Amino acid sequence: MGKRKQEPEHPGIDDGHHPSKRVRTGAASLIQHDAVESGLWSRHFTIDAADSPPAGKTSAEAKAAIKLANRLSKMERRKQRKEENPLQDPLSIEQETEVSAQPRKENKIRLTKEQMLRLAWTSPRGVGGRMLDIDPVFSEDEDYLFVAFKDFVNIYSTTTSLLVRQVHTSHHHRISAFAMSCTDSNRFYIATEDGNIQLWDISTGKEVHYWITDFPIYALQTSKLVESNDSQDLVYAVTRKRKRPWKLRAYRLKVDGEPGSGYTGGMTLRTSKEQITSFKVLEQGRLIVATSGSVLSLGYANPPIQLPLSDLSYTWRDVECPEWISCFDVRTVAPDADLKCLKGGEDSRICRTAIVVGGLKGSVHVYDDLLRQLILTEKRSDKASNIDLTSRKQHWHRNAVLAVKWSRDGNYIISGGLETTLLIWQQEIGSLNTLPHLGAPLEAIVVSPSGSSYAIRLADNSAMIISTADLKPNFSVAGLQLPSYDNFKPQLPFLSSVDVPDENTSQPQRLRFPSVSGPSGLLCAVPAATSSRIPFALQQHASFLQTVDLASACQLSRQALTRTKATDLNTGPESNLIQEPDVVLMQISHDGQWLATIDEWKPPKRDVTALSFSDVQAGEQQERQREIFLKFWTWDEDSRTWALATRIDDPHAAHIGVAHGKNRVLDLVADPSTNRFATIGEDGNVRVWKSSVRQRHGSTIKDRQGHGLVDWHCTSTIPLGPATISAQTYTGAKLAYSADGSCLAASLHSASPYTIHLIDTYTETATTGPYGPLTGMLYGLGIIERYLIILSDQLHVWDLVRQELSHTYTLKPQDNPSKTQPQTRHLAVDPVRGTFAIALPYIDPVPGQQQTNDHSQIIIFQSADPAPIHTFITQHPVSTLTTLYDRPGFIVIDSAAQIQTIVPQRGTPRRAMALPTPPATPLRGLENIYGHPGRLNDAALDAAQKPVAPGGVSKSPPALVSTEPRVGDDGGGDDDAVVVTPEALAKVLDCGPAYAMPTVTELFERVARLYAGAGAGAGVSRG
Repeated sequence: MGKRKQEPEHPGIDDGHHPSKRVRTGAASLIQHDAVESGLWSRHFTIDAADSPPAGKTSAEAKAAIKLANRLSKMERRKQRKEENPLQDPLSIEQETEVSAQPRKENKIRLTKEQMLRLAWTSPRGVGGRMLDIDPVFSEDEDYLFVAFKDFVNIYSTTTSLLVRQVHTSHHHRISAFAMSCTDSNRFYIATEDGNIQLWDISTGKEVHYWITDFPIYALQTSKLVESNDSQDLVYAVTRKRKRPWKLRAYRLKVDGEPGSGYTGGMTLRTSKEQITSFKVLEQGRLIVATSGSVLSLGYANPPIQLPLSDLSYTWRDVECPEWISCFDVRTVAPDADLKCLKGGEDSRICRTAIVVGGLKGSVHVYDDLLRQLILTEKRSDKASNIDLTSRKQHWHRNAVLAVKWSRDGNYIISGGLETTLLIWQQEIGSLNTLPHLGAPLEAIVVSPSGSSYAIRLADNSAMIISTADLKPNFSVAGLQLPSYDNFKPQLPFLSSVDVPDENTSQPQRLRFPSVSGPSGLLCAVPAATSSRIPFALQQHASFLQTVDLASACQLSRQALTRTKATDLNTGPESNLIQEPDVVLMQISHDGQWLATIDEWKPPKRDVTALSFSDVQAGEQQERQREIFLKFWTWDEDSRTWALATRIDDPHAAHIGVAHGKNRVLDLVADPSTNRFATIGEDGNVRVWKSSVRQRHGSTIKDRQGHGLVDWHCTSTIPLGPATISAQTYTGAKLAYSADGSCLAASLHSASPYTIHLIDTYTETATTGPYGPLTGMLYGLGIIERYLIILSDQLHVWDLVRQELSHTYTLKPQDNPSKTQPQTRHLAVDPVRGTFAIALPYIDPVPGQQQTNDHSQIIIFQSADPAPIHTFITQHPVSTLTTLYDRPGFIVIDSAAQIQTIVPQRGTPRRAMALPTPPATPLRGLENIYGHPGRLNDAALDAAQKPVAPGGVSKSPPALVSTEPRVGDDGGGDDDAVVVTPEALAKVLDCGPAYAMPTVTELFERVARLYAGAGAGAGVSRG
């Protein structure tokens, strides 16, 4: 192989020197990118000799090296010009340049299998996410509904509930607001948190223009310029730069000109030291209503808005509301024809303004004709500020009103909040109609342009459209119901309650929720509802099971796993929230028919304080009253739900007389080869759970369909560690099954150094190898073939056969670790492909600022290779990392509730692994050469194979090797077939547990000697 003149510094691909030649950058570019980074190109690449240049010129190897360097550098420059997320690896996207008509001759670069593995992984853009705290928007014809997510806007059909188009912001900028254009119904504006305003076309799904402002944008409204020949939009925005005052600004945007510029104006209309939480623009910009805390501000422009914007002037009047304003809505009506002119030169055509305000404490306040009353009061009292006007108060909500709207005719007020109930207030007679049991708190209500339907956004990351005629939903979309802490807008003020008396006692952020991949999709244990506006008012206990489609991140089904009170009165006599049980662990069987969950519940501390004299005793009372349930669910194909089959109370209950008799379950794992689960608890024991057919008086109990009912029970208990260690010293534990179920790795970690135990599932004995001592938190265990993977403060890979450390991957420590970093370390094992993935926290410092951006780094390894085969960085911290159920790959769920699948590309090497079903009888011959999860232990195998005489006296064991005539032999041949008994094979293959067996070559040599007669000793004879 020729020596290259210069090593390329950056990966890239080009196609030679002619600009019109065709080049495909994608799979091959990723090969070279990964190979150059890992140094493989200095050791492996071959050039086809048939395409080498003639003799006498530079060697083919040198030419190929120079050509490769040019390709790598040009590809790097092309990568920098791409408008992609800088944190994602864009090399998996294929692009083609112009096809040349001239044939060309090139040197072929052939890659090794290791380089192909480095290529063969793709990490597409994540799907799903949390709906932003922005009201959905109807199209003008009500055929479409616009819903905003983190960096894209989904356009749904209101008749089919299907996704019609998805509009992604350029450069993956996070959306802060969006609004429809007032001049063109096929266009809408998107504002980002960094101050960009983008104009998009609905029909084509392309960006028309964008403008760059100097301030981050928090809210956006549009209006049409009066007496404008070119029908321009006037855009209003709430901005704030760092810790400066809040500003309400107006922009006149021009589509012509270079992108990034072309806006004029930027007129500041109002400045406030308090946060401008929301605002609305009415009457073609003449009236602006804004809220700031408990202050309601009304700005009126007289005369109407005209060009230029420098002449624009508003007169602002403030009203102090009785409580903090959480939401509001404005409705204007044309003035009466006989209205007399107001004193002071005000326009006599002032519209009638009706404002409804939702308060933080649950009240709804209605102001009738507020603007005109303010003007009249101002002229009479000569006092323009702090005017206390009486409002009509309506009270039903127990908590903050999160959404309130006027109906189109003004006869009804629609409101919603944490009570999961839609309220319809009739203004004429004062009646109240309710639509309860919506499943989650209401966060937004939008009335359609015709007033025939209401669009509702719920706190469980779903949206629906309800008809006003029958109050029945005719549209529904739902996404992943996990909380998202990536909220750009400020939260509502903290409101003390019985459960959370002060802000310091609120619940910490929880990122990790149990999730597994099953045949029907992604199964996630999720809370009943989450809210980015008032997270302190909702619990984070995972009490529901949600099945999500991986391709679209849409909900397929949802059911309760614990006792839930999602739609009922969920408060106690003292207005305290009733806590729901929390699902902490969840696993699915290898065939996808059984689901095991662990849920916990303990009374709140305030309920046991009366029984205690100190906080320590109160904590002990909580532990004594803790409830722990191990539940086994079976899949019901008829109802398409999980049905509870068995519930086990206190699966790791301590012995009688031991303090704190209820031990928590620290980990749960499923056997990948059979229907079997294993748990490890604070008592230091590993318990194995198997199913059996339920019987009564010797008869099988069947259900209505005639199927036998199944019960689950503990079949074995395996102690780990000395019994003198208190159960309270264990801080965590991990379990991991081997692919064939013959080995179970277990570890209990505490403050002191700990080690890894290997359990032989056949003999049910635990041994301690040289896998330790380890310190720090243990984040994951896994077994792939002969390798044991341990993720703690470092990544260790042990060879179980040689009993030695194969390799160690040093993890880079973070300089400024956050509180949520222990929840973002994960390990997922893919035994089908022989790979595993780890997720680590990754902090990206912001240049010139003290703040940092929290991300996660996903690293994929081959079990026997110390070098990573694929690495990429996610936009948000990873909350879940698990293995795909039906194909090789991994699933990533981040803190923004987005789902991302990491899968190998097609045509790459795949390791097939067949798991045979357990036999009912002992295996014979070579069938048990590699061990089998269903075989009996040695004692049972000897008893089953030992012949017994009719009288009950055992016979002498037969010869280990005997000879029989060959089939078809007439007796004249010299060779006879050698028949090997199971005892002979058991003696040869008795090498210890399955995970410590010798290599296949050595096993084959032993069996070959046995069949050849060399291993039978003196007992071998041939006919």
